[in-house]
Amino acid sequence: MVRRAVAVVLASVMFAEAAGVAWLNWFLAMMVEGQRMSLDGLDPDVVARSSRIGAVLFALFFVACGVLVLVSAVRGRAPGRFGTGLLVTVAVVHGLLGAAALALVGVEAFAVLAAVLVLVLLFLSTPGRPRDEGPGPGDDTGAGVPPAPPAGTAPAATG
Repeated sequence: MVRRAVAVVLASVMFAEAAGVAWLNWFLAMMVEGQRMSLDGLDPDVVARSSRIGAVLFALFFVACGVLVLVSAVRGRAPGRFGTGLLVTVAVVHGLLGAAALALVGVEAFAVLAAVLVLVLLFLSTPGRPRDEGPGPGDDTGAGVPPAPPAGTAPAATG
C-alpha cells in the first residue's frame, strides 16, 4: 500500500518536473534569442536550438520515469533492470543537482531536490512483487536435489 502511494506522488512529481525543466530550458532559449547573446563565440541560434533540444529530451526523460513508476504501481511489481537503471539514473541526477543547488541557489532548492531523491529511493527500496523472469544463472532452486520418488514406491537403499 505504501509503495503505491509513494508511486503516485513520485509520478506526479516527475510529470511536474518534466513541465518545469522544459519550460525553463525553453525560456532560456527565448532569452538567448532575444538578447542575441553569444557564449564564447558560439552562434546564438545554435545555443537556442540546443536549449530547446535539451528541453524536449529532459522532459521526455522525466515523463518516461513517471510512466515507469505508474505502470510499476498499477501492476504491483518492481520495475525490471532497465526501469531500475532509469530510476537510479534519475536519483543520481537529483543528487548531483541538489548538491549544485545547495551551492548556487540555496537551501530551499536543495530541499526540493532532496525530497524528490528520497521519493525515488523510497520507491526503489520498498518491496514489490518480483517480476516473473524465470530462474537466473545464480538460482539454486532445484539444483543438486534429486527428484522425489513416485508415490507408492520405497526409497532406494544407498550402499
